[in-house]
Amino acid sequence: MSRHDPKGSDPNRSDAVPAGARPRSPYEQSWVAGADLGNALATGWRPQPQPAAIVLAPGEAVLAQAPVRLWQHIGQDVTYNQGFFVAFGSPLLVGASLLGSALYNGSQRRRAEVAAAVQWRPTATGQLFLTNHRIALGLSSGWLDIAYPYLRASSVDAIGMIIMMDGQPPVRLEVWPPHWFFVLMRFLAYGETVQVDVPPHLRDPAPLGTGPGAPPNGRPTGA
Repeated sequence: MSRHDPKGSDPNRSDAVPAGARPRSPYEQSWVAGADLGNALATGWRPQPQPAAIVLAPGEAVLAQAPVRLWQHIGQDVTYNQGFFVAFGSPLLVGASLLGSALYNGSQRRRAEVAAAVQWRPTATGQLFLTNHRIALGLSSGWLDIAYPYLRASSVDAIGMIIMMDGQPPVRLEVWPPHWFFVLMRFLAYGETVQVDVPPHLRDPAPLGTGPGAPPNGRPTGA
């Protein structure tokens, strides 16, 4: 399925703006892509099934696909080496060596604590498939299906869709454009049409497929 603007992308249409007013950052481009998809869904446009080399249940169809990087909001075990400096001589020199050991070990411990803290960590790469039943992920770590009834909350940031499931750490699915995939996922999961407000100065008359990660013909990867 093409992720071009479903309404058309004629640069000469009446609401076109000078090129300098177009979205410049990837976040702005993704924001506009999500807004245009939401508007198109609200006026009756629907994605069409597309071929994909995965097993589908009866009545299931793949409606979008793209490369994905999986992130998990988790901590990790970190070990660190403790050092001990020994100096022989005056009590002043011995005291300085003990102080140096304490400072070194404290620094090592703080670095280990930061590295072990819960944070977003990339854990796998692969291909994402959005169907009318699930989010399917063919990953370097294995296959993962997230059926829509198991979703407890979802959101989007500048990197990807953030998914919350019961009893699991948050998951971020890094895809391009993230807002476009988020709007479509919410529509497929709940029949919800997400309306994204876009400031007039960010309106872009160019095809929504253009931007980082899109091939030269303006059709994003996986479209």
